[in-house]
Amino acid sequence: MGDNHHEHPNYVAIWAWLLLLLFVSVIAVYLPFSQGLTVSFIFIVAAVKAGMVGMYFMHLKFEERLVRYIAIVPVILFLIMLVSLIPDTVYNR
Repeated sequence: MGDNHHEHPNYVAIWAWLLLLLFVSVIAVYLPFSQGLTVSFIFIVAAVKAGMVGMYFMHLKFEERLVRYIAIVPVILFLIMLVSLIPDTVYNR
């Protein structure tokens, strides 16, 4: 088993980053970009926030490699589902 001695992250700083990213997502709606680009940007920011929550609040950063790999499986399945549904949403309006 791995060594469980690690520094605890600064949860307030991580919360502040998450809050900042939330404001960036909200402000992005008012920027003069296309709707597709704005939605893509917001999804990217959401993915970064989800990664931060998983790494720090769920302590995946401090887990063994196998646990991190297991946590990635649902993300991969979601991406496969998303890619497989793109033709349906693009061509069947």
